[in-house]
Amino acid sequence: MDSNTKTKPLSYINKNFLLPGDHISYIEEFESGKDTYVSEGSVRSAALGLRNYNLKHRMVSVDRKNKAKFPKIGDEIIGYIEMLFSSMISIKILYLNNTKVGSGLSAIASTKISTSGGIHPRRDRERRPKLIYRVGDIVRGRIFSLMNSSSHATIDDKNLGVVYCLCYSCGGETVKLNNSIKCIDCGMSEEKKLASDFGKEALLRLENVNQNRS
Repeated sequence: MDSNTKTKPLSYINKNFLLPGDHISYIEEFESGKDTYVSEGSVRSAALGLRNYNLKHRMVSVDRKNKAKFPKIGDEIIGYIEMLFSSMISIKILYLNNTKVGSGLSAIASTKISTSGGIHPRRDRERRPKLIYRVGDIVRGRIFSLMNSSSHATIDDKNLGVVYCLCYSCGGETVKLNNSIKCIDCGMSEEKKLASDFGKEALLRLENVNQNRS
């Protein structure tokens, strides 16, 4: 330990921005508080943020710059499909309750859509269309479970499902056509579970709202 540093116990009291792992003080000077940890006698930052010293209790903590917003049951999410499974999709969350987030959180949703509200499962299997999802599709869902530290969402309601997507074949713009999308350039069509407001306009409105907030 640097003896010169020890003789200046308040030398670290400033508002410099911290990165995870940055040295804040020694444990002889301040105890480790929220969003800090101790490594070999050094109190270090465990998050992005600013130093916060409690001189009365001789404790240092970190005020996070952007506190992560975690979904709760009932929250509405919008994001893009990042992975496809046999009957599930993984959604990278971009908006939580119409507010842009940058936490890098994901949610899992089933692609099995009921046509009768689950009342007639056999009839559902017979009538259910072959829905196609692609990586990159923008999807709106609602969180219904946080089991096993994972966010589980449904896309089964009328206002939920694919909000926007490009043509898988040529990358052109698509429009809603009954229960499917159709490319206005090459004519390719696919059946998807579409949100009631499918289209680029829904995303533009959402982006404008968030720009006005900032």
